Amino acid sequence: MTDNSALKGGDGTDRPAAYGGEPVREEGMGYGGQSITEADKEAVVEALEGDYITRGPTVERFEERVSDLVGVDHAVAVTSGTAALHLCGRAAGFGSDDEVVTTPLTFASTAHAATYADATPVFADIDPQTRTLDPVAVREAITEDTAGLIPMHYAGHPPDVTAFLEIADEHDLTVIWDACHGFGGDHRGEPVGSRPDMAIFSFHPVKNVTTGEGGMVVTDDDRLAERVRRLRSFDMNYDPFGHEDEPWYQIIEGEGYNYNVTDFQAALGLSQLDRLYEFKRRRDEIIARYDEAFADIEGLRTPPNAPDSDPMYHLYAAEVREEFGCDRAEFVEAMHAENIYVQVHYVPLHFHPFFQDEFGYERGEFPVTEHVYEGLVSLPLYPAMDDGDVEDVVSAVRRLHAYHG
Repeated sequence: MTDNSALKGGDGTDRPAAYGGEPVREEGMGYGGQSITEADKEAVVEALEGDYITRGPTVERFEERVSDLVGVDHAVAVTSGTAALHLCGRAAGFGSDDEVVTTPLTFASTAHAATYADATPVFADIDPQTRTLDPVAVREAITEDTAGLIPMHYAGHPPDVTAFLEIADEHDLTVIWDACHGFGGDHRGEPVGSRPDMAIFSFHPVKNVTTGEGGMVVTDDDRLAERVRRLRSFDMNYDPFGHEDEPWYQIIEGEGYNYNVTDFQAALGLSQLDRLYEFKRRRDEIIARYDEAFADIEGLRTPPNAPDSDPMYHLYAAEVREEFGCDRAEFVEAMHAENIYVQVHYVPLHFHPFFQDEFGYERGEFPVTEHVYEGLVSLPLYPAMDDGDVEDVVSAVRRLHAYHG
C-alpha cells in the first residue's frame, strides 16, 4: 500500500482512523434510525390511557389515513412488513404448484411471500442502473407455472411499474409491490403503492415512518382486502350464521394468524404521519448534500435518480468501485473505524444457504445483481441526522478517498 503518512500537510491529522488517525466522531452513528418527538410520546400515552390497548379504533384511523395517502380503498395494518408479505402471498392464493418471480437483491421476506405459501421463488436479474427488477429478465423467467410477480422498490427507487403491469396482464399474474422502502413517495404522479394488485409497507424504526414494528397491506381489491383482514386475525369469521342468536359464536374457517397491531402502535403511526413530508424534506436535503459532496469522487457511484418520480428514499446506497482506491470491505471497515456504521443492502438471496439448499440456486446465476452487490454500501440517511452528522459522513468518505488517492 502507498505510504500516505504525509497526507494533508505531513502531520497525519487527516489520516483515516483505520490507518492511525482520529475518528471523525466520538459517538457511533448507524445507517438509519427513528425520529421520536414529544408529540409522538404523548400520542402513545393517550392511547395507553384509553379503553383499547390491542387492535381498536386507533388502528382503524391509522388504516384510513394510510389508505387516503396512498389513494386506495383498503389498508390493513399488520405486525411487520414480513407479515404483510406473508398475508399477500396467502391472499393471492399461491400454492405448491406455483412460481413467483422476484428480485435476488432484497431481504428474505420478499421471497418468503412465496415460500410461506409453499410456492417456489424464481429470481430474475436486476437493472444495473435502478437496482430493481429488470422486466426483460422477468419475461425470460416466466413459465406456465408462474402465478405472481413481486417487484421491490430498492432503496425507495420505483421499479418499472408500467412494464410489470403489462407483463401481469399478458400472463394473468398477481402483482405484489414490495414497497417497504418507498412509503411516502410518488411515481409518475401516483402515490407509491396505488397500483394493482396489492402493495406492502414496513414501519420498522429505520423505515420512512415507524410504529416500532409494523406493516401495512394496501389494495383497491375488495376480495383481497377481506382475505387479508381475515388471515390477520386467525381466519376467524366473527359474524357467522347463528351469531345473532348466540353472540359468542365465532368460528375459525381456515389457518390464520395473530398479526394484529395495537392501538398504541397505531397512535405512534398517526403522529409520525403528521411529519411525513418533514421526513421527506430532510431525507432529500441529506441526499442533495451527499450527491454534491461525492460528485467528483472517482469510483463512488451515487444512487440513481428516478425520472418522472418523486421517491421517498429509504437508503442512500452508493457503490464503491476499484477507482475509489479500496474495495467495499475495506471501505466498510474504515467507515466503522470512524464510528459511522454503514451497512450493506443486501446479500443476494441466491447466496443464502436456505435458497441454495431448498431451490438449487448458486452463486454466478445473476451476474448483474452480483456486480452491483460487490460495491454496495448504505451511508447514513435518516431525518434525525443534523448537519454535523451529515458533514461527518462527508468528511470520512472524502478523507478515505484522499488517503487511497
